[in-house]
Amino acid sequence: MYSVESLEYAVRDLYHCGTGENGCTPEAAEEVSEMLEDLDFEALLQTVRHNAQHPFVYMFLGKAPSSYGYRSAELFDQRATRLFRSVMEVSEGAVSVARSLELWVLEDMTLKTVACVSAVYGNGTYASEYREIKGDAWECGLWMDLDDLTAKLYEMCDPYFDGEIPTYEL
Repeated sequence: MYSVESLEYAVRDLYHCGTGENGCTPEAAEEVSEMLEDLDFEALLQTVRHNAQHPFVYMFLGKAPSSYGYRSAELFDQRATRLFRSVMEVSEGAVSVARSLELWVLEDMTLKTVACVSAVYGNGTYASEYREIKGDAWECGLWMDLDDLTAKLYEMCDPYFDGEIPTYEL
């Protein structure tokens, strides 16, 4: 399940596909190699393990006392950690709605791209989310700047480096 080698393989593949593999310039390939070289995959795996959750296809929750909460079927057949979120559209008003694409890593270290529509009602009193699994990250419209993704992955590891999350035996 949790394997440094599998996580590293999945992330490296994502980065290389994001550069167009054979069509990228030698400079771009070198830049991607430098980004990947700087990532601490063991720390990232510890962080992914700690943040793993069961995302649902649909979820409704309320913050008010005795609020109704609902969870539909699980989105995946295993736990997963969201690595990246790209907001595509936002509508603000009495109900705030956002449409985004997300990159998740599953416990088996495969990457999945997910479309998410979230709505927040009454200044956060109630919220709902609907998720749907999409295709390959680069083919389904997920916009990821690899520099931004790298920075996000570094940032995710901060609690691990700061000793704020435990070390797991993997």
